Amino acid sequence: MDRMLAWGWEALDAKDLARAEDCFRRVLVAAPGSHQAWNGLAWTKLSSGEPELAVEYASRAHELSRRNVEYLNSLGVAYGETGELELAQSSLRKALKLKPDFVDALVNLAKVLEKQDQLSAALKICERAYAIDPAFPKLGAALAKMYRQLGMPERARSLLETSRGVIDGQDLVMALADCDFELQGEAAAIERLRAALSQYPDWELARGALAHLLLSTAHWREGWQLYRPQQSVSLPESLSGKRILLRGEQGIGDVLFFLRFAPALRERGAAITLACEKKLLSILSPGDVLEAIREPDEKSFDFKFRVGDLPLVLASEDTPPAWPLKVTEEARLSGLGPAPYLGITWRAGTDLARRREFGNDPGALMKAVAPALIAEALRGWPGTVILLQRGARAGDSAEFGAAFQGPFHDLSELGDDLAALLAVLAALDEYVCVSNANVHLLAGLGKTARVLIPYPGEWRWMRREGPSPWFPGFAVYRQPQNRDWTSALGRLRADLFSSYR
Repeated sequence: MDRMLAWGWEALDAKDLARAEDCFRRVLVAAPGSHQAWNGLAWTKLSSGEPELAVEYASRAHELSRRNVEYLNSLGVAYGETGELELAQSSLRKALKLKPDFVDALVNLAKVLEKQDQLSAALKICERAYAIDPAFPKLGAALAKMYRQLGMPERARSLLETSRGVIDGQDLVMALADCDFELQGEAAAIERLRAALSQYPDWELARGALAHLLLSTAHWREGWQLYRPQQSVSLPESLSGKRILLRGEQGIGDVLFFLRFAPALRERGAAITLACEKKLLSILSPGDVLEAIREPDEKSFDFKFRVGDLPLVLASEDTPPAWPLKVTEEARLSGLGPAPYLGITWRAGTDLARRREFGNDPGALMKAVAPALIAEALRGWPGTVILLQRGARAGDSAEFGAAFQGPFHDLSELGDDLAALLAVLAALDEYVCVSNANVHLLAGLGKTARVLIPYPGEWRWMRREGPSPWFPGFAVYRQPQNRDWTSALGRLRADLFSSYR
């Protein structure tokens, strides 16, 4: 039985999940009370993206051996993956009460606290873990990131410099480049990443970091080359008679953003078909640029590539205008209250609180301002407030309401009905938000928004002061390096209310 358990863990380490589950279940056939096998099954289900089953199996392991800190840690991780963060925190604190120096539980507790927007508390836990085991995987880089997020880039760089040889080389370079940017500027950060990639060209994460940095500082040609390095399509100068299939990106915002490059492709004579998800069909239609729009399929085309590859295959250094959109429905906001109508969105991208692996996906991006902070800045609005927060967390609306201290309407369910959402956006007088898909819809309508940009700015919004070349006319309010929103939200309030006195 011990040999079978060992084989199960070996298979799990090798990511052979089917074999791992088979081994652990064979143990349970012979010994249904094997808490080791139940724990192994829990981690198998965590690895396969089935956290509800992981909770069930980790609970069985814990019930069979209640003082086993490994099982409390497993249960805490499983609860975290299902979004039950209070239960996750409780399980991990129980493990730490039994074993205060249990680094796995400390690291996982820090991740739970970070998901709960308790960054200062997460930092203290992370520092405890690092003091015990500075070589724990990814811990040094995570701690340095927390220092930067709390406005301490010097401390972050000091930690990183003393951790050479302990932190993974690629993680170290990217973290140091982030510190370079904050302490020395964009040139130093770019140079560090370029030097690393010249030595380690297979570092994909570092390549992506450099691409985003270059694009966010207007180095268009090199940025696009690194943004999609696997793209090998080479187009002839004349595309007369050629049929091209553009495949949609994962997010509707990306599709709408990159479509702005499609007219340049049409000007070279191409007949273009866009294959995209069904909900986009309600706001996009064939016309002078797109010959056809439909859900994805693979028919005969001369060239096929993703819409996000357009600036690379076109070797573009331009910032063309947004893809134009038309309203096909009517939104009667007068039934909600008097003008002026103000829309609000406070979170976009990958929600850290709902992200698997406790936020360990380095490619994921979340842009957020606490609902209460936005509500305080907008308190006393002379018209009608409309929430448009797609995928809101439980309690978001209540948090906003408590700080706003006035009536508001929640139309967040319109998020997947793009035609109706477009009509509402067209009827708004103002829209305050972080960058999200609605910004692309507004740009397509020829309207603008007031956009809150978390530090450092995403590449579409640039890392330099001033407006974005991709969204001319949009008012930008940037979070400063110290991550304190007070000044940006103060300017937002002053600008917004001065227009409606």
